[in-house]
Amino acid sequence: MDDWKAGLRAELRAIDIATGDAASAQLPDLLRRLSRHQAGLGRNPILSLYRQWRIRSLARAVADARWHVEQGRRARLSGLDSRS
Repeated sequence: MDDWKAGLRAELRAIDIATGDAASAQLPDLLRRLSRHQAGLGRNPILSLYRQWRIRSLARAVADARWHVEQGRRARLSGLDSRS
């Protein structure tokens, strides 16, 4: 039973690491898109509602990506990274 649990924990850590790596690769693009939408907020009043919605959506995506990066970092620091 303990082997099964240890295997599951190792698999979950590997998933956290892979998800963190993928999120860290996407984070610069998300930040660039967020700043571009924030810069164009005051221009066209017709697009203002869309831009506000998009800014909120991108801000949530950035927060999620940062959380996944942190989880991946913690999993990597736990010493069970199969690549090291």
